[in-house]
Amino acid sequence: MALQLTARRPARTAGRVALSLLQALVVAVGATSAVFLLMRLIPGDPARILAGPGGNVTDEQIELTRRELGLDDPLPVQYWDWISAAFRGDFGTSLVLGERVSDLLGDRLVVTAQLSAYSFLLAVALAIPLSVVAARWQGAAADRAARLVGSTGIAVPSFWLALLLIILFQGYLPIFGYVPVSESLTDHLVHMILPAIALGAGFAALVFETNRAGLVETLSSDYVRTARAFGIPEWRVYGRYALRNAFLPTLTILGIQAGALMSGALLVENAFALPGMGRLVVQGVLSRDYPVVQACILVIVVIFVAVNLLMDVVYAVVDPRVRRSRGRV
Repeated sequence: MALQLTARRPARTAGRVALSLLQALVVAVGATSAVFLLMRLIPGDPARILAGPGGNVTDEQIELTRRELGLDDPLPVQYWDWISAAFRGDFGTSLVLGERVSDLLGDRLVVTAQLSAYSFLLAVALAIPLSVVAARWQGAAADRAARLVGSTGIAVPSFWLALLLIILFQGYLPIFGYVPVSESLTDHLVHMILPAIALGAGFAALVFETNRAGLVETLSSDYVRTARAFGIPEWRVYGRYALRNAFLPTLTILGIQAGALMSGALLVENAFALPGMGRLVVQGVLSRDYPVVQACILVIVVIFVAVNLLMDVVYAVVDPRVRRSRGRV
């Protein structure tokens, strides 16, 4: 019987992985299809824009440009041609800039990834310790102040906070531009401080509220009271019993929001004039550059799905109840 259970576990694991990949594929296809259709609903014809100045363009020239770009094909054909090439790593050529989209994405993806990573680290470094302090002194002035700041952080949009930070810190910190790490690490970090705060504030507030609520509930549980009754030190009660169990819902939030940071970075990048994917998307939408916008959205969706798949694995490793439930027949 034990041998049969052992033999079935790899099959169940493979089945779960296949199901997760299938769900990821459905999400990717759905998101890219929606963007593909929405881009073509935006008023304006890229063929007319690219054919030349409006007063000197004939209908024949517009039709020729549309045919050269493949825009005269039915929408299902256009979508299949693009998505099949994208899965081979070919995102096409920018209609406006005339460069390969993969080349345009390279450096800009690095900037967006850096901003998302800094925001994530900043949020976790602030939210987790503050949630522990707030739960430890629940109802005290520090707890009420932290909850007020947390509620405000959740309610304030990132782009509005970005504009506020620009107004407040103008003249004290760099508010526009980007410095690569290869040029100067110090200047790079200084230029990324305000964008990271603007993007990570709402994330930090959400992590704080989630982890604090989990800690408050866990600290009132029977096994924590029993641990204290046995004289176990308070730091060990928090670290081994309370914080570990309370962190499981927070881990789910971290996984979901880590992928969402990539999309949130699009607005913040434009506010601080960072040369990331956000500015590229805005420029692509304004110029009806279909391949650029579609490639950016596809990359963001793939990163979001990959992060969530990774967090599913981490959650199963951290929570022994998941491992036991998945090990049953």
